[in-house]
Amino acid sequence: MALLFGFGFQTSIWGSTATAVRQRAVPENFQGRVGSACMVALFGALVVGGTIGAVVAGIWGVLAPFWFGFVGSVPNLAIVLRQLPKVAHADAQIVAASNDG
Repeated sequence: MALLFGFGFQTSIWGSTATAVRQRAVPENFQGRVGSACMVALFGALVVGGTIGAVVAGIWGVLAPFWFGFVGSVPNLAIVLRQLPKVAHADAQIVAASNDG
């Protein structure tokens, strides 16, 4: 139960962070389209991940997909955390670019 709670908590934080980053990086008139494309990709990834998780669980047991997900999220988190400072200053870069023209 603790593992499921941890993954659920991490998923809610990741969802909020991903949405905030996407909204800062995408112009307002494209946010709906980009959000829809991300949602389609998300549900497609859930189908693929569920299939892979079923195979992993069949081979190594029911908890194995959770451990694979935990280990796989560590490099993902490291990559995202390195990129967040660039996104935090995206507004300043957009304003500077529009003032140069």
